[in-house]
Amino acid sequence: MTFKLAAVAALAVALAAPAALGQPRDNPIERARHCMELGQASFAAGDFAAAGRHFLDAYAASPFPAFVYNAGLAAEKGGDGEKAVELYRRYLAEEPGASDAAEIELKIRALTAEAPTPIEAGEVSPGVQEPPPEKPEEMKSLITVRTNPPEARIRILDEAGAEVSSFEGTSAKTVVRGTYTVEASHPDYRTVQTSLSVAPGQVYIVVVEMSQGAFLGFLQVTTDEPGAQVFVDDKAAGAVGTTPWGNVLPPGKHRIWIEKPGFVPVEQEVEVAVADKKTVEIALERLPFGVLLVKANVPETMVYFDGRLLGPAPVEEELPPGDHALRVTSEGMKDYTTVVRIERGATTKALVRLNPEPSRTPAWVSLGFAAALYIGGGVFGGIALHLDKELDADRKRGRLADDDPRITRGFLWALGSDISFGLGLIVTGMCVYYFVRDSLPPSEGKVFDPVDLGATARSGPRLAVAPIVTRDGAGLALAVVF
Repeated sequence: MTFKLAAVAALAVALAAPAALGQPRDNPIERARHCMELGQASFAAGDFAAAGRHFLDAYAASPFPAFVYNAGLAAEKGGDGEKAVELYRRYLAEEPGASDAAEIELKIRALTAEAPTPIEAGEVSPGVQEPPPEKPEEMKSLITVRTNPPEARIRILDEAGAEVSSFEGTSAKTVVRGTYTVEASHPDYRTVQTSLSVAPGQVYIVVVEMSQGAFLGFLQVTTDEPGAQVFVDDKAAGAVGTTPWGNVLPPGKHRIWIEKPGFVPVEQEVEVAVADKKTVEIALERLPFGVLLVKANVPETMVYFDGRLLGPAPVEEELPPGDHALRVTSEGMKDYTTVVRIERGATTKALVRLNPEPSRTPAWVSLGFAAALYIGGGVFGGIALHLDKELDADRKRGRLADDDPRITRGFLWALGSDISFGLGLIVTGMCVYYFVRDSLPPSEGKVFDPVDLGATARSGPRLAVAPIVTRDGAGLALAVVF
């Protein structure tokens, strides 16, 4: 017969802390444990009626006598002696071998106002002995044992080594405060033992895994922001899960890392013991910066943040939180300006489409024509003025004939000057119009609301067709969008 190494994973789940209250898992023991937690909280708050109801709910989920006794104790503390007697008697009926049967019988007699029968010298009262007078009343606890394989033989021994209970497979035993040894044996495995310290009013779940070769404890990690990755001992091996996370671990010290995009990573050392459920609760803190991601539709686009150049788009930069000025510019294109909000641990994405500035070529051509017309008008006017001076001098000397050809030429030169200046004014107006005219749309952009880092995953590449307008023409653009 081959004997295999064995392991005991003892998961001690303390129920006295109200902060640990949570929803019961979908199995009877977990539901009973949850009801015990509620009962403990009510008992500690002095609401004994509610405590009794919760203990009986625990019994309804998993019918173990310890829950009945605790309900009786709650009834006694609440002043309901009749109910307490009923529950104590029920407990004795369901736990015939209870080690404290004599004490409970005396409690029942006291509650029913029955005086104890005097014990004559040498007589032994059947099953009833006087308990120590100062022993405090405490709730019962429960040790639940689950085995793999289920046919394993379980023995529970007290501090003195005496056998308290013996059974096969999954079962439970009502116990009082003390130190116990859980022993698991199977014909095909080596017998193993583990020690368990029991406090009043708790449910202990001892898992006996007889093929793993090591005693195990249990580690549970929770974060106020669920979904954080959990790494244990070897970070390079990858995450073991996401919060809330729990699993069995060998006893001893372990190093854990908690990481979630947008939050400061946490590294911590924890110690796990056999028969212990170690719970680590971590409050994650957001990163002190946010990320700005800017993409544009044209190359050689420059991105400015509060007047400071971040670089060419696309740009992804860690920046301080708050409202900030964003400017995106490119030569020959209209600037895009807006205000973006940066939040801690979040990404703000801006998609910018720059539109071209209107062409000023017609304006410059118009300006050249206007200048030529003004120059021509000035020359023509100068010639006309020179001829007019000659004609005026000859007129004063009495030598000007009515048919002097210079009169016609002067008129024509003056007319040409007026026409040139008139056309120059018209072309100047056209020049001004071409300089101020802007028939193209302004640059535009879409700034998305900040989202947690790591939550900006894209669905994948896709084809997109969009109209494009430049200074030299218009058309359609086909692009792959990532």
